[in-house]
Amino acid sequence: MVPTNRPVKFLRDCIDLARETTIPLIVVCSKRVTKDQVVDATMGEKVEGFAVELPWPPTNPLKEISFATSKEKDLLAASFGLTRDLSTKRNLGLVIARMLGWRRIMFLDDDIYDVSKDDVDALAAALDNHNVSVLIPNFYPDNSVACHAYRLGGGKQGKFASAGAMGVRCDRDSLAFFPNIYNEDWFFFCEEAANHRIARVGTSRQRKYDPFEHPRRAIKEEFGDLLAEGLYARLDDDRNVADADAAYWDDFIKSRADFLSSVAESLARHPDGNLDSPRGRRVRAAQVSIRAAQGQLGRIDAYLCQKFVGLWQADLARWQDYLTKLLPFDSVASALDRLGLDYTAFSPYIR
Repeated sequence: MVPTNRPVKFLRDCIDLARETTIPLIVVCSKRVTKDQVVDATMGEKVEGFAVELPWPPTNPLKEISFATSKEKDLLAASFGLTRDLSTKRNLGLVIARMLGWRRIMFLDDDIYDVSKDDVDALAAALDNHNVSVLIPNFYPDNSVACHAYRLGGGKQGKFASAGAMGVRCDRDSLAFFPNIYNEDWFFFCEEAANHRIARVGTSRQRKYDPFEHPRRAIKEEFGDLLAEGLYARLDDDRNVADADAAYWDDFIKSRADFLSSVAESLARHPDGNLDSPRGRRVRAAQVSIRAAQGQLGRIDAYLCQKFVGLWQADLARWQDYLTKLLPFDSVASALDRLGLDYTAFSPYIR
């Protein structure tokens, strides 16, 4: 299952992996790529699958359920009016899997490469006794803008699980959903992380990008980064994420502000910061991004954090009830038809 909105050339590694593994490929596309371009890219390849095209701006293709976390105006404003459909595409993959009775699905982002058939086999095998299995990007790290800036300033930034290359066990009552917020994958496998049940089976590589190209990226990420870091800090203390009160979020917002200040200070001390060089310009761009993140953090309060967590938990309960009511289907095409989606099948046998 590949969610994409980038030009079709970015699908090359995904198509190659589908051919190597003989696993059907479902590409859900929007924005800068169309289903017809996806079908053309598979021409001549021994690959079967479906190209599904979602409209832009994003709409909800799951007519029987909508998420309060995707509609609440205060939450959207806290993410700078975040408009993206990554969570929608991933949730669609989960729904299709449940409609077809699949036990396992692999999510693969179009900027992930260096994934082999052995890696896919390992992801699948780990789902025999885990709900989530992952390949950790060891280059380029899949971190937020703030964390990239922390690393640039000399901090020792770790790497964590993500949905970029992830296996999911779908035939379980506790199957979560991806909320429409930055770090949506952290919220999806929150329960598994709390119980230290994410199977890390290998590594992958993510295509390099410039996290400091525009400070808007840091603004859009800040609310999701704050919430995810706050929730996982609570999990590390073996405390329930749902009952974090205003006092907890007040304290964590202050901790986040201290973190951003320390990153800003480390960048100000960076030896290359005043040089007219690619490294120096990168440091200065990181400083601009961190200032943007600090400004956005100043617009977020404990009430907003509590509001998101409450709506997220209510959405989760409604989602799991929705999954139990899905009717079974015997083919991807029939499931896509039932969902009313615009798609084209591709196969070397039907050309």
